[in-house]
Amino acid sequence: MRTLLKLVLYGSLLVAPLIAASLWLDAHGETVTGTVTAKREEIHAENEPTGGWYSRRFLVVDIPRRAAVGLQASVRLDSAEYAGIQRGDRVRIRYLSCCPIFARLDGRTTRQVSWDAAREFASSPVFDWVLVGFVALVVAARIATPIVLVTGAAWLGAALLYLFPDRPPRVPTGVEATARVAGIVTVSESPRRTRHRSRSSSRPGRLRVPYQLVQLQLVPGGATDSVLAVDEVDAGSAPSLAPGAVVTVRYQPAAPREAMLVEGTRTFRQRNRFHFLFLVLGAGGIGIAAALAWRLRGRRAVAAT
Repeated sequence: MRTLLKLVLYGSLLVAPLIAASLWLDAHGETVTGTVTAKREEIHAENEPTGGWYSRRFLVVDIPRRAAVGLQASVRLDSAEYAGIQRGDRVRIRYLSCCPIFARLDGRTTRQVSWDAAREFASSPVFDWVLVGFVALVVAARIATPIVLVTGAAWLGAALLYLFPDRPPRVPTGVEATARVAGIVTVSESPRRTRHRSRSSSRPGRLRVPYQLVQLQLVPGGATDSVLAVDEVDAGSAPSLAPGAVVTVRYQPAAPREAMLVEGTRTFRQRNRFHFLFLVLGAGGIGIAAALAWRLRGRRAVAAT
């Protein structure tokens, strides 16, 4: 319990400056109307064995008082807002005069930003599994040793169903069109290898089936502006993939951002799904052992009194 409290404390110390700056922006930020000079969308691979990616969308906005020195604000927003604003539109933003690059759309508050960040963080299945298991084992340790063992077994069983579900390959359907490859990222190991001073900070495991994250720029039927779609295929299964290449895709008219390559296979989601099995089983074993040790310590303390 003390270790958990320490982790919460250290996490709060790291987050506190960001929240303080955001609250200062709420209270003392300047509000101006600027012109959108560019739109930027960034796609990042999550480097998970079964695929996954996340996007960041930004508007680049001129700040009238800072235009002479070329300073602009980069404002992050969600997908609905991003789709509804075009280059050349005028938007209201709130920024700090001392640091104009720190800005957001007028009307967005710290409460909204924090809630969005919390939902994004808590959306991880692993986080949910660990949190539920921790609470369940704490309660079980206060009841009886057999309850700890039963709870631990149920927790591990839930991991097999919740963290390693059957993942059949997706099949492209809908309207056929052409798209241009805007970028390709090959994921061959998980977790991602990071290096600092020529030393690896982790020991990633190579995936059984590497895959490619493909960014596709296409203009949906009836639209004038292009959208960025993302698809994932087994590495090497689509030989024609190359930055700038024109490829065939299929998409549903109501969801062009979910366009999929006609060429390529998607077996990696199924064949890589047990990549972290031993790690999860090990973490579960440690959790059960810790709960049993806590239970035994509690019984000794009661006996001593």
